[in-house]
Amino acid sequence: MGRYRELVRALVYYANSTSRSANAVKNGNGRYGLNQNEYQILEYICEFEDENRIMADISRDTGILQSIVTKSTKRLVELKLVERYHIPGNRKSIILKPTALGKEVYLEYAGEVQSVFQEFFRALETADDRELSLFEQAVRMLGGDWGNAPDNILLEKIDQ
Repeated sequence: MGRYRELVRALVYYANSTSRSANAVKNGNGRYGLNQNEYQILEYICEFEDENRIMADISRDTGILQSIVTKSTKRLVELKLVERYHIPGNRKSIILKPTALGKEVYLEYAGEVQSVFQEFFRALETADDRELSLFEQAVRMLGGDWGNAPDNILLEKIDQ
């Protein structure tokens, strides 16, 4: 690994500690008992609420398996945290939007996550925008390509 040895070591450590965290909360936590995947999906839906991201986008962009996105989405809908929509004439591309309750739960979760990342963000304060962009690109390369779905189309709500 040469000059990147310590960076790779730090990334491996981070991946392993994240995995331990995921295992620790796989039975769910918080007032709705959401697991890590469900929180990440809810976060994604809230963060991209103004964009029409289909479930395949969520899987691709978060690295969560499509089958887990489907299962987690079903639970989020049952808990009334998320609503399902589709584009008229296209019932296969399911688009998810947060409910008011979903946004509330997300904001609680986001506050907790923000406190976890404060030290990390503080370490990056001296980086300029170009350096942050390079760091972001390098991290994204580890997980693959990201993309977007069309955002300027009319949606129909799917009955529960």
